[in-house]
Amino acid sequence: MQKFDAIVIGSGQGGNPLAKKLFGKGWKTAIIEQRYLGGTCINDGCTPTKAMIACAKVAHTVFHSKLWGVHSHGLTVDLPFIVERKNNIVEQFRDGTAKGLETSDVSIFMGSATFTGHKTVKVTGHKGEENILTAEHIFINTGATPNIPPIPGLNEVPYLTSTTLLDEITIPKELIVLGGSYIALEMGQLYQRLGSHVTVIETASQLVSKEDADVAAVIKKMLESENMQIHTGAQAERIYKTGKVIHVDINEGGSKETLTGTHILMATGRKPQTAALQLQHTNVLTEEK
Repeated sequence: MQKFDAIVIGSGQGGNPLAKKLFGKGWKTAIIEQRYLGGTCINDGCTPTKAMIACAKVAHTVFHSKLWGVHSHGLTVDLPFIVERKNNIVEQFRDGTAKGLETSDVSIFMGSATFTGHKTVKVTGHKGEENILTAEHIFINTGATPNIPPIPGLNEVPYLTSTTLLDEITIPKELIVLGGSYIALEMGQLYQRLGSHVTVIETASQLVSKEDADVAAVIKKMLESENMQIHTGAQAERIYKTGKVIHVDINEGGSKETLTGTHILMATGRKPQTAALQLQHTNVLTEEK
């Protein structure tokens, strides 16, 4: 068993600065990461999406260049190049995170963390190796993961998430997006600008339901001006696939309709990544949120 003053579980935007700060105060500190250093922001969120959005913005400008008196012909979008560019930027940021932790001499453990007792954590590495760590102070910074609702038929359809979509190297011809909040709309506009035909399905009466109604209305109008199809107040009742076509049966204000597409993105919120921690072993109580 290895003893520390502090253990930080998760190397996201909260965990890394905290670990370095604690080490700087003289605490013997360990950080545990199950996937990639840097967490969601660097690997799945802010960094990769903004890298690709920059490319999509260029594509959008060129597609509409005639508005400025510039006429382009034979325009194509090289998605494999865009994804590789994104991956290179992510790797640079990830390497910067690793160097920052190594410089501070924080102990890094790559693997999955589970509590085996009060303030005792087992880290299982990618090759099955195990380390037992203990500390008086343990900080949980495990972030969130896509929340997939139990829609009938969904488990039999190859759906995408905000993580897996970013690695697709073929532009979806017709992308159905379930969800109408920040991630859903960011992804939807990104791929619409790259050449997809995007349809958004939102259960609430407006997009970005946490925003004021006038803000949501402006966003909807803006996205529709880019030819995105928006359905609000629409409930997905069933999802199924025939051949290469994905079907979504929706109920929109009592009116039933079937939407079709080649790909479907589940952007229906996120949920905490705490289940695997087995928090009951260290007397931490959780509820559904």
